[in-house]
Amino acid sequence: MSPALPALFALPAPRGPALRPAKPMTVLSYGLGADSTAILLMFLEDPVRYGLEPDLSDLIVLHAVTGNEWPSSLSYVDRLVLPLLAKRRVRVVQVARVGRSDSDGVLVLDDSRATRRIHQAGPWRLSDWLLTGGTVPQMASGRRTCSIRFKGWVLDHWAVAEFGRAPFRRVIGYHAGERSRMEKDTKIQDRLNERAGRIICEPSYPLVEAGMDRDAVEAYVLERLGEPIQKSYCTFCPFSGVCASRERHEARLRERPDLAAEALMMEYASMALNEPMSLYGTRSLYQQLAEDQANDAVLTAFEERLDEAPFSLYEVRRLYLPGRTKDCRHHHGNRCARPQWWCRTERSAACRRHHAVGGGSDAAGAEAAPQCAGVDDTCRGKPVKGQAWRSVRTVWEGPRLEAEFTLLDWSREEGVRLRRGESSLINRLHYLERGEGYPAAEAYLVAAPTGADDKNRESFDRKWAEITGLFGTRWEPVRPLVHRPIRRVSRVVPVIRPSGVAHVPALEAV
Repeated sequence: MSPALPALFALPAPRGPALRPAKPMTVLSYGLGADSTAILLMFLEDPVRYGLEPDLSDLIVLHAVTGNEWPSSLSYVDRLVLPLLAKRRVRVVQVARVGRSDSDGVLVLDDSRATRRIHQAGPWRLSDWLLTGGTVPQMASGRRTCSIRFKGWVLDHWAVAEFGRAPFRRVIGYHAGERSRMEKDTKIQDRLNERAGRIICEPSYPLVEAGMDRDAVEAYVLERLGEPIQKSYCTFCPFSGVCASRERHEARLRERPDLAAEALMMEYASMALNEPMSLYGTRSLYQQLAEDQANDAVLTAFEERLDEAPFSLYEVRRLYLPGRTKDCRHHHGNRCARPQWWCRTERSAACRRHHAVGGGSDAAGAEAAPQCAGVDDTCRGKPVKGQAWRSVRTVWEGPRLEAEFTLLDWSREEGVRLRRGESSLINRLHYLERGEGYPAAEAYLVAAPTGADDKNRESFDRKWAEITGLFGTRWEPVRPLVHRPIRRVSRVVPVIRPSGVAHVPALEAV
């Protein structure tokens, strides 16, 4: 037998059967309402059709506890939905914020395959955040800050702790009439995936794919659970016009005058500190309820609660700072070291037409900065609005009636008449009126329910003196100002589970 010829190259070692990639888990963001409940019932009815395992072992129902859900929504899910999930051993996870700071982390309130109840609240409720801030829910850049802070942020960080870098499928309950919301959500997730350089999660919208609008969703849930389901939203939600009709919303408030009074108290405190800051922007919840005599019991409950609440006199100072024009950002970059007049004031169309820069570009080839001195008034457009800074200091505490009498006495001492808010009808002692343009400043004293935090940023008093020539507050605060350092989450977020604390990588900010 001839000797074996030497191998030209090393052969790879034999391998076993190829391993299939792990199937991504499916996470249903469960908001307790009709849309997400309908999806849940669809999954229970035919899991394989929706890409799930027959035993639903790859499904996680994830709920963010805001602390201010309607009790009727909690009861509906407890009675009719949770028993179905427990019977099929579906995993249900409930999470909530731990505190006011992101670095306080996320608390896992419950993680079970036999869940019996939805938690009413966690350690830090949405209403806690709003009341201490003296405000109401708002929109920022087209997004609801309350939803981002108490739902999206909590759910995202739990997912990082749960899955690490493994992708998962995220199911959202948008119905067929909310295609624009679905498209916006998809774009946001695509951007997050692109920035991460990997697939964090893939969004899924079963109701849109099934062509089910809101009416079809409600009919589907009613047919399977035997009771109509109400919209799920916070009791004081200013977007209740989207969540439910005005008639339905006011009917729920009449059923629970105690919760209605809480919402009205929040709005009252917010408008006391900032007149335009009502729940519905140009109109207040109080104004809407007062239009219907059927709401008289609700308004009475609110007035009684207002009379019983401890009150404070707050000295509110506000600075309206100038912003930067597009010209300034273009020519001076992120920081403007030597501002020109056109850095804070828009150039008029006439100025741009008649005072164009000679040559059109500088030596480097970039568009040259404007050379107009702004002497001609026709060149100057409107000043650009920048940030508004607010200082709130408590200068007196006591019962409501005494607070109002004290405010009246101090107005007489100052020689300044009280002025009543146009919408709120709340009296204020304005000792500094806001001027035109930017920068501008205003200051007043107002009586409101106790609860808003004392605050002003460290540089506020320096800027206040620079703009107004005044130093500090006019009345002595009842307590020293506590500066809470801003603890920015950069690398780790604590996710607190029943078994202990796990530090996990944080998501990048959008």
